[in-house]
Amino acid sequence: MLAEDEVEKLIKAGKVVREVRKNVPSFVSEGARVFEICEKVEEEIRKLGAEPAFPCNVGIDSVGAHYTSPPGDATIIPPGCLVKIDLGAHVDGYIADSALTVSIDSEYEDMIRVADEALERAVQAVSVGGRVADVGVAVEKTIRSRGFRPISNLTGHQIAKYTIHAGVSIPNVGPQEVGGGRFEPWSVYALEPFVTLPDAVGSVRDAMPGNILAVVKIKGPKDAMGRRLFDETYKRFRTLPFSKRWISKSESFEAWKRLVAERVFYEYPVLVESSGKPIAQGEHTVLTTKREVIVTT
Repeated sequence: MLAEDEVEKLIKAGKVVREVRKNVPSFVSEGARVFEICEKVEEEIRKLGAEPAFPCNVGIDSVGAHYTSPPGDATIIPPGCLVKIDLGAHVDGYIADSALTVSIDSEYEDMIRVADEALERAVQAVSVGGRVADVGVAVEKTIRSRGFRPISNLTGHQIAKYTIHAGVSIPNVGPQEVGGGRFEPWSVYALEPFVTLPDAVGSVRDAMPGNILAVVKIKGPKDAMGRRLFDETYKRFRTLPFSKRWISKSESFEAWKRLVAERVFYEYPVLVESSGKPIAQGEHTVLTTKREVIVTT
């Protein structure tokens, strides 16, 4: 069971994300720099009294997840696209995670409405003690009934203190067999349907590294520069993902490369739709109590 102060921190993180989420469409426009969108979202989270739980993700069209701007990124929002903004906040490690899709005069704007509807159905499918598999059934049924296709290998996820992906995965497609666990009381879950076109493959593949890293070995390196970078990074972020933009010292980059090569840091690959088709996404975080389900974001 979560203590009262832990619940308060989860609710506060959710409120911060909810407030920033409202403003996101005003940050995203044709010609806007992705770098500035990421920085603005993260700045707004800090202004409201939380810290980013991970770098702001900006996924244009076929990019499903894990792209954030590196230092000096010149990428801009092109015309006629779908832009997914995935943002998260934490208060002392207690996390809220949410995402939305913005249309830049895209011909696929209908996919946003489908993603939002699928997210609503996903939330309705969660109950304390209920089957996790029921969410996948509800999401897939909703998406396919509207003439689109779910992304089968992207899922929602359980959330724990200082841990974005913890334990249970929340499917976006129905199971081949009944199973997959149940929603436990006093737990936190992110629900995130992904929608693509009916003629798409409907899965994502790894592409280039997306400038998002996380500590995966608690024991740091022995050399002085690497050890200093490791200690500073772990003190700031614990096991939460962080961005190259947040490593401000230029001399740190060589040490960073070594830590990735030595698998002390993990660098997330960008995930793209396997046939290059656009993706829309929606996401909310829910908190289960003993009897009810609270949408924190």
